[in-house]
Amino acid sequence: MLHAAPSAFSGEVEIGVEPLFDFLAEEYSTLFRGSCASAFQAPHWLAGLHTRLAPELGAHQHTVTVRAKADGKLLAVFPFVRQSTAGILILQPADFGLCDRNEPVASRETLEMLAAFPEHITRLAAALGRPDLLLMRKVWEGSFDIIRLFPGARAWNAPNSAYRCETGDEFAGWKQDLRKKFTKELDRLQRQTARDIGTYQHRVVTDPNEIKLAFEFLRLARLGRHKGDVLEDDRFYEFYRDYAIEGAQTGESITYASFVDGYPVAVLFGLAGDGEFHAVLIGADFGKLSRQSTGIQLLYRVVQMRIAQGYTVFDMGLGDPGYKAHFRPRKIRVHNVTRPMTPTGHAAAFIYNRTKPLKNLIKGLLPNVH
Repeated sequence: MLHAAPSAFSGEVEIGVEPLFDFLAEEYSTLFRGSCASAFQAPHWLAGLHTRLAPELGAHQHTVTVRAKADGKLLAVFPFVRQSTAGILILQPADFGLCDRNEPVASRETLEMLAAFPEHITRLAAALGRPDLLLMRKVWEGSFDIIRLFPGARAWNAPNSAYRCETGDEFAGWKQDLRKKFTKELDRLQRQTARDIGTYQHRVVTDPNEIKLAFEFLRLARLGRHKGDVLEDDRFYEFYRDYAIEGAQTGESITYASFVDGYPVAVLFGLAGDGEFHAVLIGADFGKLSRQSTGIQLLYRVVQMRIAQGYTVFDMGLGDPGYKAHFRPRKIRVHNVTRPMTPTGHAAAFIYNRTKPLKNLIKGLLPNVH
């Protein structure tokens, strides 16, 4: 991640709730750059989740901040929202099912400081208010142990793991680690497609109109392939599309696409606000070009492009579909952390973590609690 080294601080801190906190303010951008947070906590991404999606989904901003008492310097941000459905009040990160990773925005040093003093733990607990349940989903193994800040919380294995390719800085070297039959077939398909069908090109898409075209293709390509696919909901589709256009200018996101004779045949969208690329959405032509494996081909070529640009990590995202195995990624365990705060919260946590049939029921009652 392209974060600057954190600066030390000392003295007393103020911990409280800022319901109108501005994620586009320079103080947050500065904090994020020096934090250990991921692209899913980047300024424009979080601003969009809070100002655009939260109101549409009945969520209310509940940003917990830590500031230096002496000068008000921002030291940590917990980007929580409150959602109440079916009589259950849940406090959770602004995620809405769209984030692959959730964590507080602060340097490791700051988080260690907060965990070391009981008075800070007490103030953090007070800042939560009195929800039924604190729910932190998709906490990656190796992240700061959030339970140290919220005693009484418990981590459970999430249903999906994360997968990252640590490619090194040479494409040829990474390619040698893959199955020769796999890479040889992709190279053959690249040549065959260009020879038999038309010009076959893989590139970053930055023009707003081309991004719109790419997302129209992405939505159609995924239609009916994934039950309850996020792009079937106009609110999420438009959020992703508009963020992709904005992210192309800010650098927070990248849209890659494969084109045959100028028409998209595969699209890969991901976040990049921390300097790494995190694959989020992919769609490919499963019609006349299904034999060309255009989705796999695009992933392969994007890794090649990223390595050429000096990047050595490629995040393939959450979930366990078999195609990821071709790229020999490293598996990272992911946890859901729950801290019940009322009897209702205890019941909800039990259902969410232990009882799959009832979990499906609560997912129906609580939209976007996945």
